[in-house]
Amino acid sequence: MTDNRRCSVCPPGSGGGRGLIRWRSRAMALAALVLSGLLAVQGCETSKGPMTAPGVAPAPTYVGPAYLRGTVGSLARLRPGTERAILVNGYGIVVNLNGTGSTNAPPALRQALINQMKKYGLGSARMDTLDMTPERVLADPNTAVVRIDGLIPAGASPGLKFDVLVTAVDSQTTSLEGGTLWTSMLGINGAEQAFRFLHEQATAKGPIYDNPYRDATNSGKPEEFGRQQSIIVAGGTVTAPRDLELVLNQSSYSRSRAIADRINERFGRANDPKPLAKPLTDQLIKIHVPARYQNNPAGLIDLIMHQYMQVGPGFEEQQARQLLSVLEERPETEASVTLAWQAMGRPVVEVLRESYHHPRIGVRLASLKAGAWLGDERASQSLSELAKDLDPAVRERVARTLVMLPRSLNGSRTLKMLLDDEDALVRITAYESLATINDSVVTEGRVAVADELGTGLKYVIDTVPSEKPLVYITQLGVPRIVIFKPDLGFKDSMLTRLWDNRLMLSTKPGQTHMEIFYQPPLGSTPGEKREPVKLNAVPDLKTLIYLLGHKPTIENPNEGLGLTYSQVVDVVYQMCRSGEVDAPIEVLISDLAMQVAELDNSQAPDARPETSPGGPDDPAAEQGDPLTSLPADPGQTQPVAVRPETSPDTGDAPNPIRR
Repeated sequence: MTDNRRCSVCPPGSGGGRGLIRWRSRAMALAALVLSGLLAVQGCETSKGPMTAPGVAPAPTYVGPAYLRGTVGSLARLRPGTERAILVNGYGIVVNLNGTGSTNAPPALRQALINQMKKYGLGSARMDTLDMTPERVLADPNTAVVRIDGLIPAGASPGLKFDVLVTAVDSQTTSLEGGTLWTSMLGINGAEQAFRFLHEQATAKGPIYDNPYRDATNSGKPEEFGRQQSIIVAGGTVTAPRDLELVLNQSSYSRSRAIADRINERFGRANDPKPLAKPLTDQLIKIHVPARYQNNPAGLIDLIMHQYMQVGPGFEEQQARQLLSVLEERPETEASVTLAWQAMGRPVVEVLRESYHHPRIGVRLASLKAGAWLGDERASQSLSELAKDLDPAVRERVARTLVMLPRSLNGSRTLKMLLDDEDALVRITAYESLATINDSVVTEGRVAVADELGTGLKYVIDTVPSEKPLVYITQLGVPRIVIFKPDLGFKDSMLTRLWDNRLMLSTKPGQTHMEIFYQPPLGSTPGEKREPVKLNAVPDLKTLIYLLGHKPTIENPNEGLGLTYSQVVDVVYQMCRSGEVDAPIEVLISDLAMQVAELDNSQAPDARPETSPGGPDDPAAEQGDPLTSLPADPGQTQPVAVRPETSPDTGDAPNPIRR
């Protein structure tokens, strides 16, 4: 099979694929809210408008706040239908289950899967897979047919990673725990088409990371975890670009060119392979999201829509002061004023510095955020002062803002101080900021646990210096278990029994090691017997977490049980809850299933701008300030990866943990 042939359902290596409990803030949902709010910001008109019937007043072209008049968002809006996340889905096969799969599938889907596997050589002598026919794969109890769903944000570029939801098709599948999804194609309405005329938007593959907290308050048995729905963290990869389009309020090719030029001047770079903005017609401008904004396309669009068209000596300073007055009079404009400051760039820094010690905390935080985003080191000094504020909400905002100054030594010191804050949310946010900027306080103690094949990542163990113990568990970006206080251990005398005594952990007074006993479950092959494993380990939590998940390989023969991420998390959760680990535990879980369920599966076609937006029937043409509904901290909605590509232009920051 040649490299250019794409397999929608094929095994790894076959050549067919491309290489506390709290809900998290919904990244894509917040991005959609920001963009939908911007739809109402329409443009002022300087050229002749559309013809209207005699006696009928012309449609308003801009009904937003006066302080945003003259911005790109007052002259154009995002083309309806392109501003929101799209739901993509399809079908695939999960393998390597522990006898918990199912051979059942609807006849049409089953045949479609067989046809796809045959098409790409499964079961053929040419591919040397005669012993792996499609029928044999589907008949294996270690295999399950699944539906795959994911959300691709507006402006996504090829290569962008996103989480996918995997759901068993047949109710006889008892668990997806420990399985691996073969490479599968995803498209709009892909679950309805079942490979027929599917226009690929993304691919999905990878190991299952189930929600390990679903049954944690019950028996905690690992067999109960997987059930029939799981998540693959960063398992989706965008393959088709979702370029955005701006629709001018009034047709004018000269204005279309001018807006595109202004966008490229402010946000483009000389080495970009293609222009960020390109005028297509007198009413359409295509927006291409470059790679440096790939993890936060909504943040780029926010900045573009808040960019003023006017340039010239003194304009930025004058406009920055006007925005400051607006914010002082109307605190609810903080989000849009901050974005406008950021969009104007470095010329407004001097004005912002005047407000770094403003008596009103909201004005002070807004100016500091804009200044930090623009790279002003002086902002770190004022933020360090605010890190001692009595209000934990203020300290948490400080921790989120300092991530915008990745090279600031003062900012790094402040974040490290906040690791010992009285408030758990502040501590977690400080850790996330330090992880985002790859600070040595996080990276030096990091341990990665490989997956079952030894080629990928199962989860990461981070330890951060702190006098106050805390365990933080998250699946955002990369599955992580974070230990505040690296030498965190256990009670001197304990006996932990889990999973019907198949896992037992014990320590005794005066004993320098922990005893671990594990009886693996019965294999899927009749008569297969698995011998129990006994280990002795250093009695600290970090060592235990590593041994539980590590599977010995030729390259790394160290002892370990090879448990899944879900099982490891359950052990840690149960021990913290019972007090055998003397530390509170905070858990951040994905609400992707809720997002998928809320989004209508039928994708509305893009609206065609054949008539001028802003008319009386245009839902975006509403009176009032459309930006007052923006979240208090726009642009802070992306999950934080352990090793993200950072850029001072993006303004990315850790996703706040919602209480």
